[in-house]
Amino acid sequence: MMNALRLRKGFFATLLFCLAAASLWAQDISYSGKLSALSGLGLPNTHDNKGEFLTGSLMFDNVFKAYLEESMFVFNAILIGDSLGSQSTNGLSAFVSDDGHFSLKLKEAYFDYNGGFIALRVGRQISAWGKADGIQIADVLCPQDESTVIASTYKESRQGIDAVRLSFIGESIQADAYWIPIFTPSTLPLASHNPLRKLVFPERLENVTLDTPSRYDDFDLPKKKIANSEYALRVGLYRPAFDLSFYGFYGWDDMPFHSYTGTSSVKVGGTYERMAMVGADAALPVGNFVFRLEGAWFPNRHTQTSADWQLAQQQDGKTASSSEKRHQLLGLVGFDWDPAGGWTITAQYIADYVAGSTSELDRKSYQHQASLSVEKKLLNETLTLSGQAFMDLRTLSTNSELSAEYSLTDAIKLSLIGNLFLEGPKEEGKYGSLHDLSCVTLKGTISF
Repeated sequence: MMNALRLRKGFFATLLFCLAAASLWAQDISYSGKLSALSGLGLPNTHDNKGEFLTGSLMFDNVFKAYLEESMFVFNAILIGDSLGSQSTNGLSAFVSDDGHFSLKLKEAYFDYNGGFIALRVGRQISAWGKADGIQIADVLCPQDESTVIASTYKESRQGIDAVRLSFIGESIQADAYWIPIFTPSTLPLASHNPLRKLVFPERLENVTLDTPSRYDDFDLPKKKIANSEYALRVGLYRPAFDLSFYGFYGWDDMPFHSYTGTSSVKVGGTYERMAMVGADAALPVGNFVFRLEGAWFPNRHTQTSADWQLAQQQDGKTASSSEKRHQLLGLVGFDWDPAGGWTITAQYIADYVAGSTSELDRKSYQHQASLSVEKKLLNETLTLSGQAFMDLRTLSTNSELSAEYSLTDAIKLSLIGNLFLEGPKEEGKYGSLHDLSCVTLKGTISF
């Protein structure tokens, strides 16, 4: 832990030095910031969180940019104060670990050179892959913040990776090659007061007490050595009639595969496994519509085995693996529609198939869901009303969000956001398991 703390302090000291150097040599410097306050209250239909605060935080988002000829230095960090103590970190991107009341998360900090045909970006950076709206298909490059689902968008949940990106840029084509020497995991809800923690890491499993993890040291993370590097490639074609992209990735799954060992008291651990992915997407504009297609193939991807299967194997004296390899195929088809009158409508169908037997797995062979998003701007675009819903088509469990955002000025916005998670009629389902996170959130933002 002390070595990790020294590394973090040294890393941030280096960044501060780079900021100072960039300020001295830059031809142009810009700074922007955003101050946001959130307060969320559990809805009456929740089982355990009725009337309780599920979020209460103040976030200070800072973006610093320095320009020098064809080069640019970008620094983006978020300071978070949390009155509930629910902040979780991934142990790599914060000054303070295991302190749920305070965190300083480094989103991006990179040097960028653009020489026209060749561009180079070095440092912590975020790249968005795929055409899906609010769900992961081929977008596997950057890890996600899995520690919150309350008043947080999919875009906001992306975390930076420490990488070197070399780009070759043509008139209608761009190729990006990534080398990621150090693996960055997704952020898990490990903070003791995080409302997601007891859903992801329950304290009991039927009649068995679970010893759940509280730190990233409880997981078997990949060792920081050159052999554990990750590699990625993206090629994008841009034409008036369509956009087309191809992806390749060889690295690590961002989420650990949970292991369960023991009898009356079961210790919960986790391991990270290698994975590979090839994928493609396309966007086809037709009038007021843009049709989107996306697919990803994961050969022999590790897939989580169920806790019941692992414990049963151990009772029979057999070795229980936390994962089994299966071929996986993900696909999406959808459209965006912009009719007159300030409306925006998006619809998607998402399919997820795993080959082979699934009796020992913690999922079904074929899973699918649909989503619908509607947005309407009113009052000279000062008021935005929006609604988004995802439905698990196997169990009919749903995740819905309704929001109203009003711009008092160009810099000050107020939002009222409602999140509702409902169980399926016969099964709890994918979204029904989050039932206790149904809440209403008030959010205020000042940009400068």
